[in-house]
Amino acid sequence: MTTTIAALPDHNRLNDPLWQRLFHGYGHVITPLRYAGWVTDVETCGGEFFVRADLRDGTEVIIASEHSLPVDPAEVGGWTAVRQDVENPSTHTVLYDSTPTGPQRHHGTSLIPLMARIDGLDVHGRAPRLIVSATHTAPYGASHNQTAGIEGPATAVGRFSEWSWRLTGHEGYRRVWQRPEYEGYPMALFESAGHIATVRVTRSND
Repeated sequence: MTTTIAALPDHNRLNDPLWQRLFHGYGHVITPLRYAGWVTDVETCGGEFFVRADLRDGTEVIIASEHSLPVDPAEVGGWTAVRQDVENPSTHTVLYDSTPTGPQRHHGTSLIPLMARIDGLDVHGRAPRLIVSATHTAPYGASHNQTAGIEGPATAVGRFSEWSWRLTGHEGYRRVWQRPEYEGYPMALFESAGHIATVRVTRSND
Protein backbone atom coordinates (compact mmCIF):
# COMPACT_ATOMS: atom_id res chain seq x y z
CA MET A 1 0.00 0.00 0.00
CA THR A 2 1.29 3.48 -0.83
CA THR A 3 1.92 5.59 2.26
CA THR A 4 -0.55 8.47 2.40
CA ILE A 5 0.77 10.24 5.52
CA ALA A 6 4.19 11.62 6.40
CA ALA A 7 6.26 9.92 9.07
CA LEU A 8 6.42 11.13 12.65
CA PRO A 9 9.28 13.48 13.47
CA ASP A 10 12.52 11.78 14.51
CA HIS A 11 13.86 13.21 17.76
CA ASN A 12 14.23 12.41 21.45
CA ARG A 13 11.14 14.32 22.58
CA LEU A 14 8.64 11.71 21.35
CA ASN A 15 8.35 10.28 24.88
CA ASP A 16 8.15 13.66 26.60
CA PRO A 17 4.69 14.04 28.24
CA LEU A 18 4.40 17.74 27.30
CA TRP A 19 5.33 17.06 23.67
CA GLN A 20 2.83 14.19 23.54
CA ARG A 21 0.09 16.37 25.02
CA LEU A 22 0.71 19.13 22.48
CA PHE A 23 1.11 16.78 19.52
CA HIS A 24 -2.19 15.06 20.39
CA GLY A 25 -3.98 18.30 21.33
CA TYR A 26 -3.05 19.95 18.04
CA GLY A 27 -3.61 16.80 15.99
CA HIS A 28 -6.40 18.58 14.07
CA VAL A 29 -3.72 21.00 12.77
CA ILE A 30 -0.83 18.54 12.45
CA THR A 31 -2.62 15.65 10.74
CA PRO A 32 -3.76 17.64 7.64
CA LEU A 33 -0.18 18.80 7.08
CA ARG A 34 1.10 15.24 7.40
CA TYR A 35 -1.42 14.06 4.78
CA ALA A 36 -0.02 16.81 2.54
CA GLY A 37 3.25 14.87 2.75
CA TRP A 38 5.17 17.03 5.22
CA VAL A 39 6.85 15.86 8.43
CA THR A 40 5.18 18.05 11.06
CA ASP A 41 6.29 18.64 14.61
CA VAL A 42 5.46 20.64 17.73
CA GLU A 43 8.34 22.81 18.87
CA THR A 44 8.63 23.36 22.63
CA CYS A 45 11.77 25.53 22.82
CA GLY A 46 12.00 28.07 25.61
CA GLY A 47 8.45 27.51 26.83
CA GLU A 48 6.96 28.70 23.53
CA PHE A 49 5.00 26.24 21.41
CA PHE A 50 4.27 26.19 17.70
CA VAL A 51 3.58 23.70 14.90
CA ARG A 52 6.30 23.36 12.27
CA ALA A 53 5.88 21.62 8.88
CA ASP A 54 8.95 20.92 6.72
CA LEU A 55 8.08 21.69 3.09
CA ARG A 56 11.20 19.80 1.90
CA ASP A 57 12.41 22.71 -0.23
CA GLY A 58 14.50 24.54 2.35
CA THR A 59 11.46 26.30 3.82
CA GLU A 60 9.02 25.50 6.59
CA VAL A 61 5.58 26.65 7.70
CA ILE A 62 5.25 27.82 11.30
CA ILE A 63 1.74 27.86 12.78
CA ALA A 64 1.02 29.71 16.02
CA SER A 65 -1.73 31.89 17.47
CA GLU A 66 -1.46 35.51 18.62
CA HIS A 67 1.85 34.55 20.18
CA SER A 68 2.90 31.05 21.22
CA LEU A 69 0.30 28.29 21.01
CA PRO A 70 -1.44 27.75 24.36
CA VAL A 71 -1.12 24.31 25.94
CA ASP A 72 -4.92 24.01 25.75
CA PRO A 73 -6.05 24.26 22.09
CA ALA A 74 -9.45 25.52 23.27
CA GLU A 75 -7.73 28.80 24.18
CA VAL A 76 -6.58 29.53 20.62
CA GLY A 77 -8.10 32.81 19.41
CA GLY A 78 -7.06 32.48 15.78
CA TRP A 79 -4.15 31.18 13.69
CA THR A 80 -1.02 32.66 12.19
CA ALA A 81 1.01 30.90 9.50
CA VAL A 82 4.45 32.02 8.35
CA ARG A 83 6.64 30.45 5.67
CA GLN A 84 10.30 30.90 6.47
CA ASP A 85 13.72 29.81 5.31
CA VAL A 86 15.00 26.94 7.47
CA GLU A 87 18.56 28.28 7.58
CA ASN A 88 17.61 31.96 7.77
CA PRO A 89 14.26 32.43 9.56
CA SER A 90 14.48 36.20 9.11
CA THR A 91 13.62 35.50 5.46
CA HIS A 92 9.92 34.83 5.81
CA THR A 93 6.45 35.56 4.48
CA VAL A 94 3.27 35.87 6.53
CA LEU A 95 0.75 33.56 4.85
CA TYR A 96 -2.28 33.87 7.09
CA ASP A 97 -3.47 35.66 10.25
CA SER A 98 -6.93 35.04 11.68
CA THR A 99 -6.13 36.35 15.15
CA PRO A 100 -8.43 39.14 16.42
CA THR A 101 -6.37 41.88 14.73
CA GLY A 102 -5.34 39.94 11.61
CA PRO A 103 -6.61 40.42 8.04
CA GLN A 104 -8.30 36.99 8.10
CA ARG A 105 -9.86 37.53 11.55
CA HIS A 106 -13.34 36.81 10.16
CA HIS A 107 -12.31 33.14 9.86
CA GLY A 108 -11.47 32.86 13.56
CA THR A 109 -10.28 29.38 14.49
CA SER A 110 -11.67 27.60 11.40
CA LEU A 111 -9.09 25.22 9.95
CA ILE A 112 -10.34 25.14 6.37
CA PRO A 113 -9.24 28.62 5.21
CA LEU A 114 -5.88 28.20 6.97
CA MET A 115 -5.22 24.88 5.24
CA ALA A 116 -6.47 26.19 1.90
CA ARG A 117 -3.88 28.98 2.08
CA ILE A 118 -1.12 26.46 2.84
CA ASP A 119 -2.34 24.09 0.10
CA GLY A 120 -2.05 27.01 -2.31
CA LEU A 121 1.72 27.29 -1.86
CA ASP A 122 3.92 26.53 -4.83
CA VAL A 123 5.66 23.43 -3.47
CA HIS A 124 7.34 20.73 -5.53
CA GLY A 125 5.94 17.18 -5.37
CA ARG A 126 2.60 18.00 -3.84
CA ALA A 127 0.29 15.23 -2.62
CA PRO A 128 -2.86 14.17 -4.53
CA ARG A 129 -6.01 16.27 -4.35
CA LEU A 130 -8.82 14.82 -2.26
CA ILE A 131 -12.60 14.83 -1.73
CA VAL A 132 -14.45 14.76 1.60
CA SER A 133 -17.88 13.12 1.60
CA ALA A 134 -20.43 12.08 4.21
CA THR A 135 -23.39 9.71 4.20
CA HIS A 136 -26.17 10.04 6.80
CA THR A 137 -28.53 7.07 7.16
CA ALA A 138 -31.71 7.19 9.28
CA PRO A 139 -33.23 4.18 11.11
CA TYR A 140 -36.07 4.08 8.56
CA GLY A 141 -33.60 3.72 5.71
CA ALA A 142 -33.46 7.21 4.21
CA SER A 143 -29.97 8.38 3.25
CA HIS A 144 -28.49 11.79 2.62
CA ASN A 145 -25.13 12.33 0.92
CA GLN A 146 -22.94 15.40 1.32
CA THR A 147 -19.80 16.04 -0.74
CA ALA A 148 -17.23 18.81 -0.75
CA GLY A 149 -15.40 19.76 -3.91
CA ILE A 150 -11.94 18.61 -4.96
CA GLU A 151 -9.44 20.16 -2.54
CA GLY A 152 -5.79 20.11 -1.58
CA PRO A 153 -4.86 17.41 0.95
CA ALA A 154 -4.45 19.68 3.98
CA THR A 155 -7.77 21.42 3.27
CA ALA A 156 -9.63 18.13 2.78
CA VAL A 157 -8.29 16.53 5.96
CA GLY A 158 -8.96 19.75 7.86
CA ARG A 159 -12.55 19.63 6.56
CA PHE A 160 -12.82 15.98 7.65
CA SER A 161 -11.79 17.09 11.15
CA GLU A 162 -14.33 19.93 11.24
CA TRP A 163 -17.18 17.78 9.92
CA SER A 164 -16.35 15.11 12.51
CA TRP A 165 -16.21 17.68 15.29
CA ARG A 166 -19.57 19.11 14.24
CA LEU A 167 -21.17 15.65 14.49
CA THR A 168 -19.80 14.94 17.97
CA GLY A 169 -19.80 18.48 19.35
CA HIS A 170 -23.13 19.80 18.02
CA GLU A 171 -25.29 17.03 16.61
CA GLY A 172 -25.14 14.46 19.41
CA TYR A 173 -23.24 11.72 17.58
CA ARG A 174 -20.50 9.57 19.07
CA ARG A 175 -17.57 8.25 17.08
CA VAL A 176 -17.68 4.45 17.06
CA TRP A 177 -14.79 3.75 14.67
CA GLN A 178 -12.03 5.56 12.82
CA ARG A 179 -9.55 4.14 10.30
CA PRO A 180 -5.99 4.13 11.68
CA GLU A 181 -3.99 6.85 9.93
CA TYR A 182 -1.42 4.48 8.47
CA GLU A 183 -4.12 2.41 6.74
CA GLY A 184 -5.09 5.19 4.32
CA TYR A 185 -6.99 8.43 4.11
CA PRO A 186 -9.28 9.34 7.05
CA MET A 187 -12.64 7.64 7.46
CA ALA A 188 -14.88 7.51 10.54
CA LEU A 189 -18.26 6.09 11.57
CA PHE A 190 -20.62 7.93 13.94
CA GLU A 191 -23.88 6.84 15.61
CA SER A 192 -26.77 8.63 17.32
CA ALA A 193 -30.03 6.89 18.30
CA GLY A 194 -29.92 4.60 15.29
CA HIS A 195 -28.75 7.30 12.89
CA ILE A 196 -25.44 6.45 11.23
CA ALA A 197 -23.03 8.96 9.68
CA THR A 198 -19.92 8.03 7.73
CA VAL A 199 -17.34 10.68 6.87
CA ARG A 200 -14.52 9.78 4.49
CA VAL A 201 -11.65 11.25 2.48
CA THR A 202 -10.84 9.77 -0.92
CA ARG A 203 -8.52 10.64 -3.79
CA SER A 204 -10.23 12.75 -6.42
CA ASN A 205 -9.49 10.17 -9.14
CA ASP A 206 -10.77 7.14 -7.17
